Amino acid sequence: MRITISLFILGIIFFLSSCKSPYFTSANNMRYINGVVKLKDGNEVSGPISSSLADYYSTNAYITVTPNNSKEQRVSVTQIRGISVRNNYYEPKLVDMGFGSHDQLLFLKKFTKEASRMDLYELYEQRTNNSRNGTYYTDVYSYYINAPGKTNEVWNLEGKHLTPNFEDKMSEMVKDCPSLAQKISSKEKGYFYAQVSLVTEKRIETMMNIIDEYNKCGK
Repeated sequence: MRITISLFILGIIFFLSSCKSPYFTSANNMRYINGVVKLKDGNEVSGPISSSLADYYSTNAYITVTPNNSKEQRVSVTQIRGISVRNNYYEPKLVDMGFGSHDQLLFLKKFTKEASRMDLYELYEQRTNNSRNGTYYTDVYSYYINAPGKTNEVWNLEGKHLTPNFEDKMSEMVKDCPSLAQKISSKEKGYFYAQVSLVTEKRIETMMNIIDEYNKCGK
């Protein structure tokens, strides 16, 4: 009887461990989520995607994809142009994680269109916190731009590349569009935000105004 029960328990453990149960925290932490991987060589691979990029701190990061439920493939993130998952599009970018941390290659959700001269991205992180009452999680969102001429590097909207003196740094970045640079330099409403501003929505709105006008400049 004990042998039968033991075998039954072992069978359940094996079944649970072999199940490919999907989950999704973010594009950087997901398992068996259907999507499309767009490669830099122009090819695409569709199928369940798994990633754990938050565990990597170098360009050795990779994801796995199982096309048409065939053999699982490992794809280096350096070969990926972007991935489409759950009606959102993400691109791999080298993110400055702050003082004392390594730059990390992560998927960022893209807000701007394909032909944009400057891009805006969102990074979502679920952070673990410990307290006397136990462990709890907080959602953290940060926003980045891919400046003109930059391909893989992105800058935090609150970081040193843009603040303080946003009007000087940003106007210099778009100086090939003099009318826009002037609006930023003179702190025109809708084209400027201060370092002390804590309203994330204002920063996003300001940056989208700048990007939109920059895309139209010269046309």
